[in-house]
Order: sequence, then structure tokens, then C-alpha cells
Amino acid sequence: MSAPIRKGKDGRYRVRIDETARTVLCDLARQLTPAIATHDPMTKRLFPPAYPDPQLADVEREYRGLVETALVAHHQRALETLASTAKADTLSEEEVHDWLSAIESMRLVLGTRLDVSEDMTPPRPDDPAAAEYALYEYLGGLQYLLIETLAADLPDEGRPEGEFDPL
Repeated sequence: MSAPIRKGKDGRYRVRIDETARTVLCDLARQLTPAIATHDPMTKRLFPPAYPDPQLADVEREYRGLVETALVAHHQRALETLASTAKADTLSEEEVHDWLSAIESMRLVLGTRLDVSEDMTPPRPDDPAAAEYALYEYLGGLQYLLIETLAADLPDEGRPEGEFDPL
């Protein structure tokens, strides 16, 4: 069986993921896009403060004025690309990068909703949060596959020895 995401000889990326997963990715991307524009509290991890010290509030406001529009546009473009290409069998390199960015945004939002932390215990299967947590984990696995696929074209110099097993 071939990898769910792999680069073809023509330079395009082949995507072989389940139709249900594609539908969930598309729906989640479409739901998240307007939340970014309104700065819904669940998107707070997408816009972390550059200067969290309250004494630097003026500097933080100035920074936000410089980058806010570009950050919102970046997140929205990536989510819109994912939503419009979720059913595609092949993607360009730019679309793969947008998928990676959109999936990271989705994970950050879900992580906020679930209050994910390093010392968190995953919810039990009967917990109402279990389905969202499973989606959070799935997105993490998909993110890993995208990174590995893109990293395959990088030179070997500087890469750590051995393979990383995400599971």
C-alpha cells in the first residue's frame, strides 16, 4: 500500500485519504474561516502576543497593527485552499503548504477548545470531548505525514539520525 500523501514524478502530490476524512477537513476549514476574521476566542492560539508583558501593551498594539491583516489573510487563504481542494486527488506544492498551515490552525483551535497541555490525559471514550480529541490526534498524524513528505526533498545534511515514530 502506498503512502496516503506522496510526491509524484510530475511534481504534484498524490492524496489518498478516506472520503469521510476529506469531508471533515473541508467542513472544519469552512467553519473556521469566519471565526478567524472575527477573532473568536477559540482562535486565540493563532494570534499569540509578541509582547505579553502588560508594560509593553503599546508595543503589542503597534505590532498587531503591522501584522494583523497579513496573519488573518494567511490563515484564511490556507483554510480556503484546503476547503476547495479537500476532494482533489493531486495537489501542487503550494496547496500542500496551505494544507499544512490549515491543519496546524485546526489543531490550534481544537487544542484551545480541549485545553490541551503536555500533561493532559486523553479523554475516556465515553467523554463528550473524545471525538474532538480523536480529530485533534488525526490532524496531528496528517500534519506529520505532510511534513515528512515535504521534508523528503530536503538535503540530508543536518537531519537527525534515525526515524521519528509519531505513534
